[in-house]
Amino acid sequence: MAQERIWTELVRQAQKGRKEDMNKLARKAEGRLCAFIYRVTLNYDLTQDMSQEVLLQMVKSLNHLKSVESFWPWLYRIAQSKMQEHYKAKYKKSPAYGDAFYKNFLSQRTKYHQEDGLGQLLKKELSKKVIVAMKQLKQQYRAVLSLRCFEQLSYSEIAVAMECSEVRARVLFYRAKQALKKQLTHQGLKKGLLLICLGLFGRLTAPARAATVTVTASSVKVGVMTAVIATAGTKLGIATVTATAVGLATMGGISVLSEAPLPERSDVKSINYTTQLRDTSQGPTSSLSKGAYEQWNYCPDGIDGPLFMRMQRWDAKQTNKLCAWLENGEGNYYYYCTDNKVYINNYRVFWSSLRVRRLPTDTAEFTNYLSEIEGDLSGVEYTRDSETGLLRNALDDRFSDARNFRTDYNYNTLNERLFEYDWSEDIPVIDERDRMHKRGWTYFRINGEINNQTISATGQIPFVYNTSKEHPAWMRLKVGNELEIIDCNDGACLRRIDGAVIAAYKAGTFFKGLLRPWMGMHTIDIIRRDAAWRRVAFKTRPAKNEEDVIVSVFYEDNRNHAELVYGIDLENDIIEDIRFEVRNRIIGSLVFSYLQDIEQAGDEFIAPAISESPEVPIRNGAGILWLVDLAQGNLVK
Repeated sequence: MAQERIWTELVRQAQKGRKEDMNKLARKAEGRLCAFIYRVTLNYDLTQDMSQEVLLQMVKSLNHLKSVESFWPWLYRIAQSKMQEHYKAKYKKSPAYGDAFYKNFLSQRTKYHQEDGLGQLLKKELSKKVIVAMKQLKQQYRAVLSLRCFEQLSYSEIAVAMECSEVRARVLFYRAKQALKKQLTHQGLKKGLLLICLGLFGRLTAPARAATVTVTASSVKVGVMTAVIATAGTKLGIATVTATAVGLATMGGISVLSEAPLPERSDVKSINYTTQLRDTSQGPTSSLSKGAYEQWNYCPDGIDGPLFMRMQRWDAKQTNKLCAWLENGEGNYYYYCTDNKVYINNYRVFWSSLRVRRLPTDTAEFTNYLSEIEGDLSGVEYTRDSETGLLRNALDDRFSDARNFRTDYNYNTLNERLFEYDWSEDIPVIDERDRMHKRGWTYFRINGEINNQTISATGQIPFVYNTSKEHPAWMRLKVGNELEIIDCNDGACLRRIDGAVIAAYKAGTFFKGLLRPWMGMHTIDIIRRDAAWRRVAFKTRPAKNEEDVIVSVFYEDNRNHAELVYGIDLENDIIEDIRFEVRNRIIGSLVFSYLQDIEQAGDEFIAPAISESPEVPIRNGAGILWLVDLAQGNLVK
């Protein structure tokens, strides 16, 4: 704890901007950083070059570090990213080692320990076997072993360093440990020597001033469930799961290994999972995967509130990182791996297939309704938790290049730090947002006519979560000369022009069926999910200009047939217009406009207020169907 406080204070002082403090931090961090990079690359010269790159990046980016306690996971993440970029650029894979590797390694190690005579005391044969075993491991495995065993990071800290969930970090460490045991066995060493071999490797690769390197038994332990998760999905893994379950279930008649309980839906704060997507460029029935998409979702205000999203696209085998997305409280970022640039966009992610985005927390009934509209994903089998209804896992057998791909849904393993912007400052950033999206919010107008009644509205819309606090959504909509709809932070109501309240509702009631970008989904998904929640059918098709999308929402009861036809601008993530049809006859339309510049905005954009009225009870809203009531003249019932 004392050492942690020392590092925390060093980082705080360096963040104040004094050159002497920054240099001191760099000097102190260099040895530990070099050891980590050396253990992963096993290359002395590369370690020297890369450590300087990482330290330079540290100096440039230190002010972006929000939690000084996370300094080391943050620094290791920079190092890991630099190493991956290096191997991807130079080798397209981790480098192969020649027969002379061991001699070169000892030579480099001699330089690395210029003042250390330990090399004469080490048993050369054991050292060689350990080094040969370690060099056979994936770079990712050496990294996670180093972070856990030598840097003594917790799994949550490893998750930050390796940009993954805590569950994935545990699974990765387990697999790395098993892979090392296998390689040690190939060298004629017993698995029981794992701790000794890890300690020896740590000492061989430690800075000269490090007197001892200790690897504790507790640091290499993983839980039974982690081992089960890590091996599941293979024939051996399925057998292991079955055998373990049977063995543990017979202990005193108690089922020790039951599935880990999931949180209640209302308690979910985060989700991590990886799925495969179809490569539609090969045709709609392609048997090739477009890639594995690892997703991290975070709900800052609870499961039914705004959504942060991070997504990493891998190749189908999950060996190489490709493009990446980040949608947080500040903006929508897209990392394009081909030109190594980050783009900031107006719009949020939507599927190119135009299927509705689904979430693991969606209820079975909601998901089934979407499947009625869009069809099931043939070849994918989902398993839900019997207690909570949440998705537990899925098995995908659609793709020849990713057979029997298993998705595990991991809940509440993430924190908000994972959703901070953390691409290297060396990567160019191209801001493609318009003025209103750069500002983070704007005013809007709605104008039109329905059933010969003039409709006009003014309002305010935040585009991202962070601006929704200071500039919350509100709307004042007038229907003819008699009715007015108000929706703001204080609540929502339908009232007469003279102010007499007809009905009161919860805040946000009349934003159903309209754009809500601060909630974290693209408008095309917001509208269709609103329809699906009310079990209202919809149809999606590209517009004639091929840049927009038309979403038709159909409502039928015993008396009427109504249709809402939305024009949605995909690139700007906004509604352009809504056409209203009743019994196949167009009865009106609404046109939306958004202010790029707000300097000249007048009194029409003063936010409304609603006073509490105890004698007016709060009603349940109709969801997207309030727009159908507007079309049919049924707002006042």
